[in-house]
Amino acid sequence: MKILVLSSTRADYSFYLPLLKKMRNDPFFNVEIVAFGSHLSDIHGNTVERIEQDGFKVAHKLKTNFDDDSSMGISLSIGDITKQFAKFWNENASTVDVVFALGDRFEMFAAVSSSVPFNIPVAHFYGGETTLGAIDNVFRHSISLMSQYHFTSANVHSKRVSEIVQNNSNVKTIGLLSLE
Repeated sequence: MKILVLSSTRADYSFYLPLLKKMRNDPFFNVEIVAFGSHLSDIHGNTVERIEQDGFKVAHKLKTNFDDDSSMGISLSIGDITKQFAKFWNENASTVDVVFALGDRFEMFAAVSSSVPFNIPVAHFYGGETTLGAIDNVFRHSISLMSQYHFTSANVHSKRVSEIVQNNSNVKTIGLLSLE
């Protein structure tokens, strides 16, 4: 099974890490990491190197512009990421069984939304959570709506995802991946 793991920040990579370690030892899984966002930014520490130091091959690196966290900067970044991922999905969609997307970042929203026309199954981790007073909820809930599989950290979040997607057949409570 070919799985593309979308990772845009050091934070989401840290959550994925225990799962990635288990999957790399199982021959059933062919896991490829797609690094983008702040992973490839000198300003944010070029954290893609950490992934490689941990022994994982980053199969795809999409350099995206993210140097400004203003409203205009975020909007422009969403457009840039969407355009780059549209090209990426056009070249790779037919070879992918499922895409892993984690969290609520606008970068993840752009990557996932551009996959929709290609009918790529997406597994969303940590939907259903809420962040008071932030725009994160819009991105998180939108990612859930565009995803076919849902893995949440708590039962209350599974309930919320089921309400958002109006279906609970593919919603599972798994706890936190970062707790082995």
